[in-house]
Amino acid sequence: MRKWNYAVAALVLPAMLLGGCAEQLELAREQMGLSEKDKRTDDQIISDFLTAYQEGNFEAMEPYFDEDNLLRLFCQGQENGGEMAEVYKKVWELTKDFTFTAEAVEGKEAWGEVTLHLQTNEIVSGIPDAMWSAIQAQTENGDDSFADLPGWLGDALQTGDPIDEELTVYVSHRSDGDRIDSSACREMYEQLTGGFYDYIDMTMTTCTAENDSYYVAAQGDSIVGMVETAVQTEGTEGLTEEDVQAYEDGFQAMTGVAAKASLREDGSVELRFGVDFDHASSTALANLGVISDRVNSYGGYLSLWSTIDSFKEGGMTCETNDFGSGAAASEEE
Repeated sequence: MRKWNYAVAALVLPAMLLGGCAEQLELAREQMGLSEKDKRTDDQIISDFLTAYQEGNFEAMEPYFDEDNLLRLFCQGQENGGEMAEVYKKVWELTKDFTFTAEAVEGKEAWGEVTLHLQTNEIVSGIPDAMWSAIQAQTENGDDSFADLPGWLGDALQTGDPIDEELTVYVSHRSDGDRIDSSACREMYEQLTGGFYDYIDMTMTTCTAENDSYYVAAQGDSIVGMVETAVQTEGTEGLTEEDVQAYEDGFQAMTGVAAKASLREDGSVELRFGVDFDHASSTALANLGVISDRVNSYGGYLSLWSTIDSFKEGGMTCETNDFGSGAAASEEE
């Protein structure tokens, strides 16, 4: 390799001396493998990456993403994210004015270890309440409040408590280029986005049958909220308003659960049932048959894809909407 570099130098240096051009000097660097990019230290790579985020230069960030990095969807979605684009843009506007310092850890260069001091603000503390309000509204009114995921998700974003943390991050040096891995640097990505990283791949799945429908919100494969609407046509003769009110009252004391029952002109009863899975009691939901009969648990969490498979086996038709972010396609892969 050393002889090859000398040979290249022998070819390009005379041209540099004769021409004296900056372009020829840069060509020499590239031919000898000495480009400025290759000379950067790990802390410079981290600094350039974070500066690109501050400037909205998402294209410059792309080469450092591994396959599982949700920030890839976020960056691409700024322009091509459909209904989620406005949400992603708002996240960036709320998080771009952070401050940081990055310093390579002496003696840990082989591991690409960098100490990062990041100062920003969280922006997601309002999301749980926004989702619960949307679940309650759709359950009560039968509208699309919960189904409009980009609407309630975007409305909930606001500057919150400050974040001031010192993190250890890593630059992974691979044969096909450097990466800032989502697994090794997950905490950095979470704080960089003000806590929004876990919400980037949110989806809303609709599963329908003749007299039953579900709206299911998920973060990746993890279900977080649901609204079910069912029309009961059998055994409803003689039911009164007091009877359906008693149905609703039975859920009043349950945290994270909303219910609504309505008598219809044809004598059937429309039942709507909403659940915030982060706050509802899993034991109570299991006793009601919501978990296992409707929503499937897998690997310690409520699995969207396992639930969809179960619904389809029962004859339902399901469609997952990522609102243009590409998250649904990413999960299926």
